[in-house]
Amino acid sequence: MVYVAVLANVNGNLPALAKALEKIETLKEEGYEIEKYYILGNVVGLFPYPREVLDALDDLIRNNRVKVIRGEFDQVIAESDPHSEGPDYIDRVNYPEYIKRALKYTWEKLDHDGREFIRDLPVYLVDRVGKNDIFGVYGSPLDPFGGIVLPEQPTSYYETIMRSVKDYEILFVASPRYPVNAMTRYGRIICPGSIGFPPGREHKATFALVDVDTLHTKFIEVDYDKKLIEDRIRGEGLPGELVRILYHGRI
Repeated sequence: MVYVAVLANVNGNLPALAKALEKIETLKEEGYEIEKYYILGNVVGLFPYPREVLDALDDLIRNNRVKVIRGEFDQVIAESDPHSEGPDYIDRVNYPEYIKRALKYTWEKLDHDGREFIRDLPVYLVDRVGKNDIFGVYGSPLDPFGGIVLPEQPTSYYETIMRSVKDYEILFVASPRYPVNAMTRYGRIICPGSIGFPPGREHKATFALVDVDTLHTKFIEVDYDKKLIEDRIRGEGLPGELVRILYHGRI
């Protein structure tokens, strides 16, 4: 059987991403044929490894094995003027001050090439896996960055969302941060969970494996050392609120 690995919400959390990629390699050794990777946005954002995350993805990108789209925080970076000498424009974004500081840090650490990489990311993912056409977006089909698809809703709720992209067999979204696998009469909605931005206190890095023929979906969890990120946050002089987000998940 052939699979795709679907990841989302990395948010500059290199230790979590590294553990997820390591798990994918282990699954390959166990016999899973993983054809490609999808990353549904928020490659960067809250946590202090933005440049390292791009470097970690470099081999996958060069081998054309990964497709990456923008998330909400990626979009903030992408909106900067390519000729700007600083991230002061972020002061005008409607986020709490500590989120703005994290995004300014990200802007600076990415440097020109990293910011260009983020600007070049598409907003939507359109691809074909097996015999199935897929559509992917960070938020929701009608609002790619501000939209939110809620978990644990009735089928009618997911059918309303899927109706706008009913020409596709799968809709991948990142916004719930919790795993979702909802079948509707129009197609299937899948959220792979979150790699680096925990939705709750007991969160582990979570991604999805999707069988390209049957669309059977497995959610895979891996542990990572949050203390590494906490120490990096404090060492870089970033706001303490980011530590709270790391352990509790709420902005």
